[in-house]
Amino acid sequence: MNKTLLEISQTKNSGLAEVLSDWKNYDDETVLLCFSELKRRNVPINEQMQHLMTAFAIHKGVPLSELESDFFNRKGFSSYEEYYHTQIQVLEKSDEDKAYVQQMRRERIVQLEEINKKQAKKDVLYGGLWFAGGLLVTLISLSSGHGGIIAYGAVIFGGIQFFRGLINS
Repeated sequence: MNKTLLEISQTKNSGLAEVLSDWKNYDDETVLLCFSELKRRNVPINEQMQHLMTAFAIHKGVPLSELESDFFNRKGFSSYEEYYHTQIQVLEKSDEDKAYVQQMRRERIVQLEEINKKQAKKDVLYGGLWFAGGLLVTLISLSSGHGGIIAYGAVIFGGIQFFRGLINS
């Protein structure tokens, strides 16, 4: 499993410690970045974590400090701090991007509200027409005195649609 620097920088300390405890299931870069991130945060490295990192270094056949320095040198940096500050700026969105995204969200919300209001007006209109039409058919057919058509479906459907439109408008 791999984790990106952005994911690692946003992970809680316990999550980073889990990566170290399960280092065999992660690639070398993820393990080294998690260990370095914990050190950057000044998290005390307890005996268990130190033992895990020692096991990792023994597995690689190179001391941990050498693994770290080689890794960052290959990336073109002298330390994790330098790597972190350079890379994290690239990974995080700029304030302008965040403002643009927020503006787009606001505009989309306004558009959705307008669409919902238009639909609510249609529901009121068509619901009222169905209700009135069903009621009219029922009243006309019953006024003949010999029974008639009771258009309760149109009345119920129209009433529901009408009130749904009123509630949403």
